[in-house]
Amino acid sequence: MTIRNMTEKDIPKAAAVDAKAFNKPWGSMSFADEIEKDYAHYFVCEDETEIIGYVGIWCLYETAELIRIAVNPSRQQNGVGSILMTEILNCARDCGCERMLLEVHAENTPAQSLYSKFGFSEISVRKGYYDGADAHIMEKKLV
Repeated sequence: MTIRNMTEKDIPKAAAVDAKAFNKPWGSMSFADEIEKDYAHYFVCEDETEIIGYVGIWCLYETAELIRIAVNPSRQQNGVGSILMTEILNCARDCGCERMLLEVHAENTPAQSLYSKFGFSEISVRKGYYDGADAHIMEKKLV
């Protein structure tokens, strides 16, 4: 597997992964808007034939925020999420960020397990954030 910066040509494939991974997927325009932001950092994970996952963060001053992460459901539980998390944590540190924040659906226990494995802990809850379901706000100190 290879990790590299997402480019414009990757957008259709990243959007296809997104559509398989989420009930409310982003469209191609959302990805195009994101990769144009100077504070956004997006990476794809690919094998020999296809993009199997992606991740994006914003690095703003001392804080990084995980914006989106997805792995093709047929490739989950194979370490791809961990590879992507390692990449963005290194990216955030390289940008000088002191902490990383993320929000995760209260019922998404696989994602919560991944984040906990990387040292994130819950700091608050946003009630009703996901169409009535709560979001857990998690944080990891990077320094």
